[in-house]
Amino acid sequence: MSTKASESEIREWCIAYLARALKLAPERISPQAKFARLGLDSAASALLIADLEDWLGVELSAELIFDHETPAALARYVARCCATAPAAAR
Repeated sequence: MSTKASESEIREWCIAYLARALKLAPERISPQAKFARLGLDSAASALLIADLEDWLGVELSAELIFDHETPAALARYVARCCATAPAAAR
C-alpha cells in the first residue's frame, strides 16, 4: 500500500482477515473481541502481522497482538505508527 491507511481501514482489514482465517462472516467479529478469545494462536497471530506488514509496507513487531489485544486496539496503534513512519519505510 503506497498511502497511509486510516485506523478504520486497518480495522476493517483485520476483521476481513480474521473472517477468512476463522471461516466466519465479518459481521460476527467484533472489533473489541480479544484475539485470543477468537481462537488466534501464536502462529496465526504471526501470519496476521506478516500479512499486515505486506499490505501496509511497514515493519511491525510480532508481539503487537499481545500488547494490542483486539482488532480495534491493533488498528489504532498501527495507524499511529504508519502516520509517523518515514516515507522511505513505506
